[in-house]
Amino acid sequence: MLAAGTPGAAGSRDGGAARQVVHGSRLDSNGVPPRVLSEDKAATVRPTQASRVSAGALGRAGALGPAGSQGANGRRPGAHGAHLSTSYQKGVPAMDVLVRFERSWSIQDALDQHAALAEQREVLIEIGQNRLRVRQTQLSFAELEAEDALEVAKNMSPFDATDPQRTLMLASRVRATVRDLRLAQRLRESEQQLVDEHIMLAEAEIEKSRQEMAMMKEVIDDKSLVVATDEVNVQAKVVGSDGKPASQKYNYCCNCKVGGHGTRFSEYFLERPDWRVYPHQKWFQDEKGNEYHCPLGKKLVNFADESHFSRVAMYLKGRAWLEEKTKVLDIGCGYIPETYIIEGGQWKDGKMPPPDDQAGPGPWFVKEADRNWGTSVHCCLNPSECMGLVKPDSLYVVQQHIKNPLLMEDGRKSHIKFYVLLVGYEDGSQWKLYTYKDGYLSISPNKWSPNDISKETQVTIIRSERIGTWPAWPEAYPKCKEGVAKVIGKAVKDGKLEGRLGKKQFEIFSADFIVDTSGAVWMFEFNMSPVLKDAKDSPVTNDADMVRSALSIVQPYEGGSEGLWDLAGEFFGEPPVPKQPLAQAPPAADAVDTTAADGEVPPMDEVAPRSPPRPTPAAPASPSFAPTLESAVGAAGLSAVGAELESASS
Repeated sequence: MLAAGTPGAAGSRDGGAARQVVHGSRLDSNGVPPRVLSEDKAATVRPTQASRVSAGALGRAGALGPAGSQGANGRRPGAHGAHLSTSYQKGVPAMDVLVRFERSWSIQDALDQHAALAEQREVLIEIGQNRLRVRQTQLSFAELEAEDALEVAKNMSPFDATDPQRTLMLASRVRATVRDLRLAQRLRESEQQLVDEHIMLAEAEIEKSRQEMAMMKEVIDDKSLVVATDEVNVQAKVVGSDGKPASQKYNYCCNCKVGGHGTRFSEYFLERPDWRVYPHQKWFQDEKGNEYHCPLGKKLVNFADESHFSRVAMYLKGRAWLEEKTKVLDIGCGYIPETYIIEGGQWKDGKMPPPDDQAGPGPWFVKEADRNWGTSVHCCLNPSECMGLVKPDSLYVVQQHIKNPLLMEDGRKSHIKFYVLLVGYEDGSQWKLYTYKDGYLSISPNKWSPNDISKETQVTIIRSERIGTWPAWPEAYPKCKEGVAKVIGKAVKDGKLEGRLGKKQFEIFSADFIVDTSGAVWMFEFNMSPVLKDAKDSPVTNDADMVRSALSIVQPYEGGSEGLWDLAGEFFGEPPVPKQPLAQAPPAADAVDTTAADGEVPPMDEVAPRSPPRPTPAAPASPSFAPTLESAVGAAGLSAVGAELESASS
């Protein structure tokens, strides 16, 4: 927001109708918009005739008196020019457009942003007026000094004209005042241009906001969307008065502020010409005061980070079997090194590492099973030390470093960040696995030694460089691809990963691999929320192409490309048993057709990793709804919201 002390901040609110500036207005030559010219005309700073006489008298006295080396204002001739370009900057606010348009994900945010941008334009106009008046005042005084110098020259007595020193001083003064006048004129013109440019920029930001609100109005007027419920299949359609299903004009995405990569995926979907933002509203508030959001009107949209309201779920059902370090051991298929588990301060099932004298060289890693990012990894030299590193109430996995790791040319350790896309289809049975042909190496800053148990040497976390130029990559990639395919295939076959009837699901995640000197690859874990960077965050090493091409596979569109994604396998599992559909009354005109295409109703979507348990349908509306525009949806309907948007955008 704008500072209260900014010149014009108060006046922009209480100036009445004369202060309201129409869109596209331009300040006139005196820095006054056309509609406020009559009000502020008298305030234009221009010296009066009395001040001109006084200044002229001072000029003559200064030119002809003992202090003849000074000008009309007591300064040396020409000193005024430097003063013009610096002194006035000290007390006049800068013309900065501080509030820029950003995408809004709710109607309230869009309205608030439009109001802030409109206020910014008013303040900028006020600041522009002040700056131009200062420049106009400088120009006027420069004109006075030039006129005074010329008047002195014209009135020079014949006696004074015979004095070479006095004549040269007077000529010098005339030249200096002319230079000052030209400089003041240029500064006035450049200031006008600066003010115009900044106001045009502010108005362009307002126009973006206006277009966004107009688009939101069009979106919420779309009657083809159905309300998301546990019973309605995602194939449900709104039936119009003509008996035909209504069709969507656009595809819609909604950012429900779940976290993860949902906002990122929405931004990439919105790059496509047929996608629009569907605004969110407050859904409910839990006992801890945490707020949860859903699409406006609890509608089912094409993509949302709350899976219950999305036709495409961004989280895999059964993902815990990939993410949790103890569960993934069941589907490791020999690619995961020998692993031991500490639970409750005891070796699980009595399985423990070998004695120290039989373990062989290499450090041991003790990892908390439910934490990632290397924050809970401890290193020790001998297996007998592992138990001393754990907390009695936590779950840990224990592994020894692989023998003979393949090191970088300078002796540093590295591991592979291997990216995976898994898509489950609407039949609840079919799965497709893709692996990315590019990736990253995470490289230790230190040379590796089996006797060095420092985290800096042994625990590699940060993505260091692209993997494409690594000499071992051409041989390692197909082995990593094969390993991931076997692990995922087993997860599908064993029913660890569950399909969603009538709803596509996908997830982009990564697998950590290390290569040994024999060329074998070893997998340590999956990261279900890997680091993904956009081009604006990291222009060189970013994942924009990878994410765009993954979304092109999930939601194909004309002009999309699979990029470097490589189909690694297709699997078929047992589809989930459908729920029995609830009895439904015959649909009326403009009502939701709740009959699924195949006569089945899908089960309730799996809760997103961040989401709390869903509120039951019988639960009353949360009393903690804020008195915002969105909270009026239930009472006044979407038409009231649309009217508010239309009023603001016009």
